[in-house]
Amino acid sequence: MPNVPTVSYEAMFLFPQGATADLKGAVEHIKDILTRNGATIIALKKWGDRPLAYPIDKQKRGLYILCYFSVTTDKLGTIERSFNLSEQIIRQLIVRADHLTLEEMQAAEGQADLLIEANLRAESAPAPAAPAAAAPNA
Repeated sequence: MPNVPTVSYEAMFLFPQGATADLKGAVEHIKDILTRNGATIIALKKWGDRPLAYPIDKQKRGLYILCYFSVTTDKLGTIERSFNLSEQIIRQLIVRADHLTLEEMQAAEGQADLLIEANLRAESAPAPAAPAAAAPNA
């Protein structure tokens, strides 16, 4: 098998606004797809919750997550297909990051901040209400 080069990529993922409540789940979803396909995550950062220029799937706002990763070029098609088929992600864009050095990509690292924010959101979320008992027929 010929030697397949490893390339760095920059990816932007757009999640529905509701993903801000389950930020940890959104981050884990990205990490799962990338690591399952042999990618090495260089940096992962919440880019923000912003209004969309036009509604997408009835969503007017979205959560953007920026990710830098490296992977062999033969795996990129599988990764893109996995993200396109994901029901959690509204849109995604993956481009080569040849314009950035490894140090510049690592400077965007924000996983620790993401984890802290995800844990705070999980703690402050209201507990699900217990279902009401059905009234007996009289």
